[in-house]
Formats: sequence, C-alpha cells, structure tokens
Amino acid sequence: MSEPTATRPFARFEWMLSMRYLRSQRREGFISFIAAISFLSLTIGVAALIIVMAVMNGFRKELLDKILGLNGHLLIQPLDSPLTDWEMVAGRVAMVPGVELAAPVVEGQALASSPFNANGHARGLR
Repeated sequence: MSEPTATRPFARFEWMLSMRYLRSQRREGFISFIAAISFLSLTIGVAALIIVMAVMNGFRKELLDKILGLNGHLLIQPLDSPLTDWEMVAGRVAMVPGVELAAPVVEGQALASSPFNANGHARGLR
C-alpha cells in the first residue's frame, strides 16, 4: 500500500482559486480591483509589522545591553563559600594586562515600588 501523497504548496487548486478571484472579468472588473488593493494593503501591513517588530526588538536589546546591563567578559564566583576577599581578587584581576575594569557586582532580589506600580527583579546590582 502506498503512502498518500500530500499536495505541494501552491498546488494547481490554490492557483485556480486565487486567480478566479484576482483576475477580472468584464462585468466584475471593480471587484478584482478591490481584491488587488486589499491584497496589496495586507502585504504592506504585514511587512511593516515585521519591520517594526525587528527594529524595536533590536533597539530593546541594545538598550538593555549597552546602557542598563553589565556585560563583563569574565565572571568570578566562589564555589562553596561567600567571596569575602573581593577587594584582593578585584585588585589581582585589574593588574592582568589588557583588563580595563574590574568591578564587584552584588546579585540579589530587589523591589522597586511607586504609588502607581511595584516590580521585583533578581538581577545584578552595581
């Protein structure tokens, strides 16, 4: 028994159905014009939405990475106990050739509240 074959995208039936409504006939020329304008406006609207979402997503990432975020190339953490000698570790790391900045970071949860909203995050604090 052979496997059923699926129709490929844009098979003959889809082309026939789309051309039936997009092609103008003598008495229905205005309906075809409306269909073409609708198709074109839908295409432009979807393209604009995709472009705006891509730009805003890239802008948000850049904003968070460059302005708000701390993007270090190296993160030093202790394994079993708290890092109590962080000044000495930061000093030793700062003396390595090529290191521009060694900054300690405290990670923890924070709650910011105002009369209008309250929001909590678990991010690194500088």
